[in-house]
Amino acid sequence: MSVTPTQSPIELTAVDLAVLASYEEAQIEGEPDFVVELIDLYLGEVPRVFDSLRAAIQNNDSVTAKRVAHTLRGSSGNLGVLQIAAIADELEHLGNPCGCSASQLLQSLENEFRRVKPVLAAERQRRSQ
Repeated sequence: MSVTPTQSPIELTAVDLAVLASYEEAQIEGEPDFVVELIDLYLGEVPRVFDSLRAAIQNNDSVTAKRVAHTLRGSSGNLGVLQIAAIADELEHLGNPCGCSASQLLQSLENEFRRVKPVLAAERQRRSQ
């Protein structure tokens, strides 16, 4: 796959699986797969995070929008979901995280999550076999 001048290698990868693999050291023998648990938590939480962001943007609540974006940035980065982390960082650092730009960034987050979900689901499935 070639990289065009407008695409960085990060943009081509929905999830950096090396980040998930780095958690294998924390796996305790005989316990449920730690990475599967992290994936399950993330996939369950992100839609609620989006709902919170949407409400904060609609209510012009910049404090909540920044806090929620910060949380999303951290949890996404910790799982190697780098594009969502980057978009959440951009939202967190907007001068006004409740304007039109914020709504566009939320749409970008939702679009990227649609791309990320099947990758994480496949990794979860692979680890659950």
